[in-house]
Amino acid sequence: MNRLKLFLPLLLVLLLGIGLFFGLQQDPHQLGLTQQDKPMPAFIAENLSAEQQSFSQQDFKGHITLLNVWASWCPACKSEFPFLQQLNHRPDIKLYGLNYRDNRRAAQGVLNTLGNPFLGSIYDPEGKLALELGVYGTPETYLIDSHGIIRYRYAGELNQEVWQKEFQPKIAVLQKLSSSTQESSQ
Repeated sequence: MNRLKLFLPLLLVLLLGIGLFFGLQQDPHQLGLTQQDKPMPAFIAENLSAEQQSFSQQDFKGHITLLNVWASWCPACKSEFPFLQQLNHRPDIKLYGLNYRDNRRAAQGVLNTLGNPFLGSIYDPEGKLALELGVYGTPETYLIDSHGIIRYRYAGELNQEVWQKEFQPKIAVLQKLSSSTQESSQ
């Protein structure tokens, strides 16, 4: 019994070390997506910039959408804004923001200072929608198809390299599927 007491801490440390070893082998940008291939959750939320306007899951239908989760307190979010500005000019996607657990004035200040890359930004001060989406932190970007189905999530800062490697191939597939669906319905 005394020997067991001596080896138990050693065994626990060994198990913890094995768990950490395998955990560190995973890419933190490729987080599991519980909502993948499911519709955007039903919600109604305020527009960050216009309190009298609101958003719902219906705003994500009819076009390919990127939903970027950001906050004024997030340095990586601010550093990706110039790239998001470039994406906002693309005619094949709509770019929306999800302002996560933030102060409205601080968030509006960031948009006024850095420029607003979004068609609109959902104000989620308590993180309710983010929780339903499975947000781990900021920044995260969700790819939503024209039917309002979440197809992909990227955790981390969006930049040209990530865009070309992760998003462009997936968007090309979604566009191809969308055009095939339109052709078959005619």
